[in-house]
Amino acid sequence: MLPLGYSVASSEDRAAADAAIADIDQMFVQAPAPTATAAPTAPTRTEAERQDTIEVLGQKRSSEIALEQVQFGNQVQTVTAEEIAGGGYTNFAEISQGLIKGANIGYSPDEGEYTIRLDGGGDRDTLVTLDGMPLYDRGPGVEDIWGATLIDPHMIETVEVFRGGQSLYFGSNAGIGLVNVVTKKPDGTTKGEFGISYGSFDTRDIWGNYTFPVNDSGTHALMFYGSRQGSEGPQLFSRESQTDNHLATGGITDFTTSRDSTGMKYLWLIDDRSSLNADLIYVESFFQDTFPNTTIYGPTRVRMPAFNLQYDRDWNGPVSTDVNISYRRPTLFNTKFVPQVCRDPAGCPQPSNPDNVVAFGDATGNLEPQVSRGIGDESIRGGFEELVVTVLNRIRFSESIALVAGVQSTNYRDVSDARVTIDDDVVSSNALIADLQLNPSFSPGTSVSVAVRFENEASFGNETLGKFGLRHTMGNGFYLRANGGTSFSLPRTNELFFDSETVIGNPDLKPEKTETLNFGGGFERELNGRVLALDIGGFMTDVKDRIETTQGLTPNTRFNNDAVTEIRGWVVDAQYQFNDNWSASASYTRTDAELEGSNRQINATPVSVATGTLRYRSDSDRWHVTLLPRLQGDEFIQAPAVSGLPDLNYGDWFAVDGSVQYWLGNDRQHRLQLRVANLLDEEYGQRGAFGNQFYGSAFIRGEFTNQDPEYFYPYVFQAKKRSFFVTYSTTF
Repeated sequence: MLPLGYSVASSEDRAAADAAIADIDQMFVQAPAPTATAAPTAPTRTEAERQDTIEVLGQKRSSEIALEQVQFGNQVQTVTAEEIAGGGYTNFAEISQGLIKGANIGYSPDEGEYTIRLDGGGDRDTLVTLDGMPLYDRGPGVEDIWGATLIDPHMIETVEVFRGGQSLYFGSNAGIGLVNVVTKKPDGTTKGEFGISYGSFDTRDIWGNYTFPVNDSGTHALMFYGSRQGSEGPQLFSRESQTDNHLATGGITDFTTSRDSTGMKYLWLIDDRSSLNADLIYVESFFQDTFPNTTIYGPTRVRMPAFNLQYDRDWNGPVSTDVNISYRRPTLFNTKFVPQVCRDPAGCPQPSNPDNVVAFGDATGNLEPQVSRGIGDESIRGGFEELVVTVLNRIRFSESIALVAGVQSTNYRDVSDARVTIDDDVVSSNALIADLQLNPSFSPGTSVSVAVRFENEASFGNETLGKFGLRHTMGNGFYLRANGGTSFSLPRTNELFFDSETVIGNPDLKPEKTETLNFGGGFERELNGRVLALDIGGFMTDVKDRIETTQGLTPNTRFNNDAVTEIRGWVVDAQYQFNDNWSASASYTRTDAELEGSNRQINATPVSVATGTLRYRSDSDRWHVTLLPRLQGDEFIQAPAVSGLPDLNYGDWFAVDGSVQYWLGNDRQHRLQLRVANLLDEEYGQRGAFGNQFYGSAFIRGEFTNQDPEYFYPYVFQAKKRSFFVTYSTTF
């Protein structure tokens, strides 16, 4: 088992991975036009079909850990750079919603903040990593920091999606799944990319990368890369979703976003058995963080420097070693303003004209800073720094027995402004990892993994996690798979210690504990001379001590829910190549997620998600047309208990994205693309919430209290209307 990214593997490892390839490609998304060099053609496949399989599953595309996890019963999906380019996506949230099976987006990508959720999980249950570097928000005070916004969509080589509990190798916050982004890296050759895009909402995007060898042999190489994106943003909230005093003050401001990313990568091919990759990243993003019932103006700036290092060594025998070291220090500067409201029963002078009187409860027309925020350079800074070191050693004792053994150390501390009053002591979590992998000689089609992780966390004590995996190939393309185990998610720092005017921390919070079982089976068979791949499976997840926030209290606080969250579901994945021009894939995920003893779907978890791709490519391979439909089932936000209101269902919608691409040049080095988002102009919500009338005039005048139904109301974050984007890119 090797860390996430490209690595050097022993010949025995490569042979095992190659043997697994023929049985696992139904687990992966159909690739578009091939570019790699094909291996010898399998007897039952055409050259084009075999080429597509290599493009997705071959050594240049999937990391060692992805291949091996599939070999031992895990369900893994790989999304390629070509698929991402075909969708024309501008951020990782759009990529996830369009291409990752079973994914649901938390928060709002058009607002500049989002999380990725898999199979009924919440924000803390699906871990996103960048070349193995965890991007989870450790929870500084003031405001959340959205780690996935660090990802530059133009630098993605593949996205690897691991369904099921993954804390064994990756630690906290991978209880229901893991999404790892593998980026483009220097390879000792000279080449580059450049692209520019413009579209609706005045969206501008320019990017590029260039890699070259430093010495004649190419054993040392550098890559420089960067991108700049800006957008005025779509309208997220309707007039009906805002309080009367928000509207009177001018309504929610626009959702201007910008993102600047730059970085440098270094490759050292030390010898034919070892390599070192280093990546230095700096991202600065800006977005508006405003809501219809609270802030009306909220400029937010995030700076995210990060460093990642990977070292791989094959000791020319049965032992290999892999080291991954990552460091990041995100910082957020946040200022928020709310409507200024007259709270004097006798009325207030109008700031712009003191001779006029503003009635009790009405907006004065001015804004005032939200409590405990600061303004401009006086903004209260939030941030943390994190260092993660992982060392894994693989020992192969025989063709049937191998052992992965290693350590992982995660260390972080809060570096927020002193006014945040969060302790800046280092929080350290250290783990021992052991994974026994068996390929019994008496059952050549069976692979078994039995693993354990011993975790010691200074604040929460010791924890022992277990995991198993099983895959059995029955011949004729049929297989069975299963994996399960335990995982955990630590509370965030602000949940433990940070107090605001509305929510206070709870230092007695316990980690969430997750138990998962994923199982299924499938086949890859020829149909009319073409390969049909089908996988059907299910998942059973129990989340104990789930961290939630109270409602209706003054102030509210966090707590561990004693009721177990029971998540049950099933999935169907299929793909088929109709002919040389047409291919399609489809995925359906059904999720029932309820508290023990309840039949009420938990918040922000769609009952069903169906996604698909329909692709056409011309005989010349110059024209590509892609359609990406998504059918989202019911998705609820529960109403506050004291309100007596029904839950808000902001799901139940169908949307389609599409793109047309054309390649020019003798080597297809130039690409033109037209992307259409929300092709059918569907009106739907990406996120739902319940607001309140704290700033509403009727509440301020005392016409109702915060315990009455009139105090609460539902609203949605509106998705983009039909919009168009044009792109030109080239390789050289």
